Amino acid sequence: MRNMFLVLLVVCLPTHSQSKHLLRWLIFCQRNLSSDAQYDLEYDGDELLYVDPVTYAIVQRLPEFAEQWTPDPQLPGDTYVSIGTCLYNIPTCIKGEKNPPEAIVAPTTQMYPRQQVELGVQNTLICWVSDFHPTPVSITWSRNGQTVGQGDVSQTQYYSNKDFSFRIFSYLSFTPQEGDIYSCTVEHISLFEPLTRFWEVEVHTDHQVMETAVCVCGVLLGVMGVAAGVWFIRKANRSLSPL
Repeated sequence: MRNMFLVLLVVCLPTHSQSKHLLRWLIFCQRNLSSDAQYDLEYDGDELLYVDPVTYAIVQRLPEFAEQWTPDPQLPGDTYVSIGTCLYNIPTCIKGEKNPPEAIVAPTTQMYPRQQVELGVQNTLICWVSDFHPTPVSITWSRNGQTVGQGDVSQTQYYSNKDFSFRIFSYLSFTPQEGDIYSCTVEHISLFEPLTRFWEVEVHTDHQVMETAVCVCGVLLGVMGVAAGVWFIRKANRSLSPL
């Protein structure tokens, strides 16, 4: 009852400010993959915390708020019971729904740097994989065709989308060198072949920026000149037309 009261309190408070917010507990499991289960707390799509399904340690995903609130110490025990109940109910639910086919949806991907790219300055490449079902996905990185070691790679656990598909983020620490080509490759049960996205290190120097600015100014001046010429021609035609 104490936990329920806290949840209801958080959900109801925003209604006084005429705004809508969503606080959601996510309990996820699947057959034969108990280590892939999840127990998360999300607020407006941002994950506040999750409980590791192997160690049952509580991990707060927003460290900037870690000192402002303390998770319920009973969460590890609740997680153990909830995931166990989820795994136990899967066969019953499948039988009750007359063995429906599993929803299989292919992932989409995006790849981008965390910060503005500067040659020789350490940065992070992000590979965002989303809209897939079910888990898991396998994500691998390469640099110039060579597989990148796992020591430079980290990733989140799975996040739930509103339609109950999943998304996950993989991070690669790298030092940009001009001309380097990186790739993020995703494997999933829905794909006949791995899905690969490429990203090339491109840094615009001051000289290139100046050339681009001069080119843009030249185009603008040309457009303005054409517009002025058309205006003078129309004015001349009106002055020569008979009364």
